[in-house]
Amino acid sequence: MEVKSHNIQIVYNLFFNNTQYSIECYKKEFQDEEPINYSLVEDFTDDEGQAEDFLNHLVRGKVYPVHIKELVDDYFNY
Repeated sequence: MEVKSHNIQIVYNLFFNNTQYSIECYKKEFQDEEPINYSLVEDFTDDEGQAEDFLNHLVRGKVYPVHIKELVDDYFNY
């Protein structure tokens, strides 16, 4: 899923692997190696509904990659 924020395209990929959902997020056309431009959080839930709700939450907020890890922690652990 792609969204545009301040002329920056942000890509969110939700994927399922070995009974768990993971999410990848990056700024399109930026260097992925920079932590501010790329994030991968693996195995954060096994619940499809929760994973999709979280993805929609990120997309609505146009969240940048640098914030994904903290939001996963907040959303699923509190």
